[in-house]
Amino acid sequence: MSLLIESIKLLDGKFYNLSYHEQRMHRSLQMLCGDDEPIELEGFLNRFKHPQSGLYKCRIEYDEKSKDVEFVPYQPKTIQSLRIVEHDRINYEFKYKDRKTIDRLFDLRRDCDDVLIVKRGYITDTSYCNIVFKRNGKWYTPWSALLKGTQRQNLLERNLIREEDIAPEDLSSFQSFKLINAMLEFDGPEIDVSNIVL
Repeated sequence: MSLLIESIKLLDGKFYNLSYHEQRMHRSLQMLCGDDEPIELEGFLNRFKHPQSGLYKCRIEYDEKSKDVEFVPYQPKTIQSLRIVEHDRINYEFKYKDRKTIDRLFDLRRDCDDVLIVKRGYITDTSYCNIVFKRNGKWYTPWSALLKGTQRQNLLERNLIREEDIAPEDLSSFQSFKLINAMLEFDGPEIDVSNIVL
C-alpha cells in the first residue's frame, strides 16, 4: 500500500479536530487494506514530545504497519489568485504521500498563486485546499471535492457551508471564496472571485 499522510493543526500544545482525522485515517486503512483497528490519536500523539507554543503542522506518515510523526512550524501561504486547470482522470480520494499528478497541475499555475482543478466539468479543489464560495451571504463548497477534508467536514456538520455542484461557468454567481484545510480555519481571508482565471 502507498504511504498516506495526515496533517493536523497543533496550536499552543493543543491538537485540533482529532475526531475527524481519526475517522479519515480509519476509513483509509479500512478501505485500502482491510484494517479495522480503531485509531485513538490523542493518546498516540501525546506519546511524542511536541511544541507547547506556536503554530505547527503535525504530519503523520503512515500505512497499515507504521506511523511516523513530525512537527513542522507552520506559516500560511499567501494565496490571492487561482488558475483553472483541467484533469478528468485525477483521483485523490485518499490523502497519499505521492502527489505527482497534483504537483504537475500546480506547475501550470503560471502567474497565479495556485491552481483550481476541474474534473469532468466540475470544480474540485486547489492543490492543497478545499474551497468555499460565497453567494448572497451563504457559503458553498464543491460536491465534487477531490479530497473531502476534515475542516470541510466539520463546517458541513455545523451547517456553516453546503455542498453544491459548481462548474466554472457558475463562478460568476458567487462574490468571493476562501480556502480551507486542516491548518486553515473558516476565518481566513475572503478573496474576490474575479481572482480566479482561465
